[in-house]
Amino acid sequence: MNERKVKYKRVDSLVHGEVQEIKLIGEDAQHEKGKHYFVFWLNHNNESRSTRVSHKELFDWFKIDQAEFDNKFVKASDLDFAVYQNENL
Repeated sequence: MNERKVKYKRVDSLVHGEVQEIKLIGEDAQHEKGKHYFVFWLNHNNESRSTRVSHKELFDWFKIDQAEFDNKFVKASDLDFAVYQNENL
């Protein structure tokens, strides 16, 4: 059988655990100074992990480019709307 080889993202040592896949980057609208985000990812054991980072930390620690950021980023207002939609189903 062919085993699926897991590729890990190259990340900074400050990130807890290996990052298999970033699932979502969410806007932290409650932080007042500068841009801050919540990052949700799967680690090497397929466990969900998350952390709060600044804009600089996001790009430095997770070694992402602008294209990956644009693909994974969700605004707080969009998240609020999605939660509202699910509650009213």
